[in-house]
Amino acid sequence: MADPQTRLREVSALGEAMAELKLQTGIIVTRNEDDLIETHGGRITMVPAWRFLLDLPEARE
Repeated sequence: MADPQTRLREVSALGEAMAELKLQTGIIVTRNEDDLIETHGGRITMVPAWRFLLDLPEARE
């Protein structure tokens, strides 16, 4: 996601999917980036894989 073209491609694709599915939020799992992106269709959270995996309900059991 450090490459601007990659970031634009991923955010645009997720934004289109969110619009089609009428979702207000989306998540992009990254290697180590953490960010919050506001789009015209909603909010996209970029979260590192380790945090995403720790936040899974199964990880709490």
